Amino acid sequence: MSKVCIYKCQSYEEKEVNGVIDNIINSFDLLKKIKKGTKVVIKANLVSAMDPNKAVTTHPVLLKSITNYLLSKGCSVVIGDSPGGVYTKAYLNRVYNATKMNETCAILNNNFSTKKTVFKKAKVLKSFEYTAYLDDADFIINFCKLKTHGMMGMSCAVKNLFGTIPGTMKPEYHYRFPNHSDFANMLIDLNEYFKPNMNIVDAIVGMEGNGPTMGDPRRIGCVLASTNPYALDYICAKIIGLGINDVETIKQSKLRNLFDETKIELNDDVDKYVIKDFQIKKDINSLMFFSNKKGFFSKLISKASNKIFANKPCLKKSKCIGCGKCANICPAKAITIDNKKAKIDRSKCIKCYCCQEFCPIGAMVVKSSLVMKVLHSKKRKK
Repeated sequence: MSKVCIYKCQSYEEKEVNGVIDNIINSFDLLKKIKKGTKVVIKANLVSAMDPNKAVTTHPVLLKSITNYLLSKGCSVVIGDSPGGVYTKAYLNRVYNATKMNETCAILNNNFSTKKTVFKKAKVLKSFEYTAYLDDADFIINFCKLKTHGMMGMSCAVKNLFGTIPGTMKPEYHYRFPNHSDFANMLIDLNEYFKPNMNIVDAIVGMEGNGPTMGDPRRIGCVLASTNPYALDYICAKIIGLGINDVETIKQSKLRNLFDETKIELNDDVDKYVIKDFQIKKDINSLMFFSNKKGFFSKLISKASNKIFANKPCLKKSKCIGCGKCANICPAKAITIDNKKAKIDRSKCIKCYCCQEFCPIGAMVVKSSLVMKVLHSKKRKK
């Protein structure tokens, strides 16, 4: 049985947030009984140097509340992450300042070394390089943000562990695992390697639309927690209208028997929190009936379905400023700058959505096919 707790929280006012964090602490013995001297690392979502009100990063008021509790128990607390960029003190300080991490009362990670490891139990990620500050942790809290995501459908607990990979190496991992199921299993392998002791979701204000960095803030009104990141993601997906087959990390974690949706213990009725009109970009996963079948015609149908239904990153030319960041970060080298505008070579594009995630002005967006738009329109009307 996997325990997932949901607590209503409508604002980032300290009094309300402190009450919710108290509820989470009282719901999990491992938080109540944490010992003096424990070295706690909070892996936040600090994907970009943006103000917390943009709903891109974990909100500092939540981090401050859990940090204050841990400090009162005699623990040491470090907050860290590795955004998509150079993993250096100068770059991270810029991110820390923009995201108001200096208000959290915790020490901000200042160790920018990396280590290589071998993970024999991994399904796909047999060896990798990671941010070394995590080795200092006795206790890891994965404190994520609930957002839409171009490639994976949703960014939440499992996806947040991609921040353990040094920033400039992230495109390499996209290129190593261009298939969505392999990329999802890579993320799951990271969770299985680091095994966060606690996973908490900032879903007071999440992000819909062109997530995970250029979407629109959307009030969801809750904070969730669990020791099982896969069960937690399943519940979060349900809240924003996504099912098991809509989020590849959830689908793959279920196939790996890491959670069972029929064996989740909830403290509250999740249906009270479901947002029916949450703006998301569903992909073709649930429609790929022939993807795992053999034979010429099955493969032909699968390939045709991919062309008909698949989402893809697209450029809003009117917004593009030709900065070249998308071209620099693209792992497949599918983007060039032509006449001060980005240009995508579809024959090279692996649909990793790095360009969409890290475009500084939101000129890259996830575009659904006409068929998918019609299908989603009909579903909403029903």
